[in-house]
Amino acid sequence: MKKLDNSKIRNIHFIGINGSSMSGLAEIMLGLGYHVSGSDIEQTKKVDYLRSLGAVIHVPQDEKKVGHPDLIVYTAAINKENCEYQYGISNNIEMMNRKDLLAKLMEQYQYGIGVSGTHGKTTTTTFVAYLLEKCNFDPTVHIGGEARFLNSNVKVGNSPYFVTEADEFTDSFLSLHPFIGIILNIEHDHVDYFPTFDDMKKSFLKYAKLIPDNGYLIICDDDENTHFIYDQVNCHVIKYGLNNKELDYSALDITYNGLGFPSFNLFINRKFRGRVTLGMPGRHNVLNVLSAIAAVHVLGGNIIDIIEAIKSIEGAKRRLDVRADIRGIKVIADYAHHPTEIDVTLETVSHMDHHEIYAVFEPHTHSRVRSLYKEFTGCFRYADHVIMAKVYDDREKEDLINNSENLAKDIAKTGKDTVYLDSYDKIRDHLIRHMKSGDIIMILGSKYVEGVADQLAEYLNSL
Repeated sequence: MKKLDNSKIRNIHFIGINGSSMSGLAEIMLGLGYHVSGSDIEQTKKVDYLRSLGAVIHVPQDEKKVGHPDLIVYTAAINKENCEYQYGISNNIEMMNRKDLLAKLMEQYQYGIGVSGTHGKTTTTTFVAYLLEKCNFDPTVHIGGEARFLNSNVKVGNSPYFVTEADEFTDSFLSLHPFIGIILNIEHDHVDYFPTFDDMKKSFLKYAKLIPDNGYLIICDDDENTHFIYDQVNCHVIKYGLNNKELDYSALDITYNGLGFPSFNLFINRKFRGRVTLGMPGRHNVLNVLSAIAAVHVLGGNIIDIIEAIKSIEGAKRRLDVRADIRGIKVIADYAHHPTEIDVTLETVSHMDHHEIYAVFEPHTHSRVRSLYKEFTGCFRYADHVIMAKVYDDREKEDLINNSENLAKDIAKTGKDTVYLDSYDKIRDHLIRHMKSGDIIMILGSKYVEGVADQLAEYLNSL
């Protein structure tokens, strides 16, 4: 196992340890032999789990319980007036942003893999980690969501391979220096940080330029927004996409079974290498898995082993996560919160055998709804019914115009059966009254709305 270069660091305290990335880093540091403490504002299963591994965690946050750690780690979301943050400053304790700890961790590994893109980071990072594991690379893994095959979002390996999500929000990924950098797609998002799309594209270019000359940029050719990067980097560029045999890695002749699982012919450097069957649904996942194939193949993975492993590949939880399949009704939860993600997710389930599709959507952040309002009105084309929940936003002032209620009215103007319901209980009850055998209930959103999926699953199990 590897440790940080700074031998003086033994005790690390995490402010906001419950966050997906922070909890993952805390677990890795515990696995590497560090003493870990932390705090958060609420008691959760993740907090209990970290305690079971040896972390000392207090809830709520309290500067009197921080003690004297060698390092305090915080996230961009932590207000600088936070009592524990101020305690660290006042006591001259070394302070480090989460993204910088992740970067220092990656530096300890010869082959760091960073998965970036507006959409698909968590799923693709899970794919890369899964294939590396199945091909006996024994990687260290840090994922933004929980991977089914790990039943966790991290793994501490004993090899020179490290894979993580490379998040563009607040330019976090610019702290990383991956040997292999993956760019899945580039689309304007996080408008509260990137005022213009050009600002966002510039950040992705900076990220690509961080890859060393002997490293690899694996990039999706199907997304025209990535093409400007090709000639501006010095590393090896590997292009992948669908139905183009001229690319380095390509999927051709895609077909789907009744569950929406795709199969395709894999071509590498214009040569047919085998028929691939993906063990989960979605055309977008064909692109995601192509990038993972390329990464593991570049590192020396045997293509026969890779193709075999893909048959049973497992994605991240909360990505097309089937919560119930009872009496012919499927209840599926998905993290999709951007119009493109919603459209792709609903297209994916449309390939499954079904009667009607209900899409329940909880928008995330008022700025995203405001800037992508038109796109949100058109991204539900594969749904038969749309239910809009209130905007979930814990960091911005409420927008009384660009809100869920008005969005529902404008979606309805397109001819789509749409209703706005202002509570999770109303959404649950509406679905219970209307759903029938053969229907698919898609719960879409980034946080609390997934509780509706669990309530529906409980209801169906009780029948």
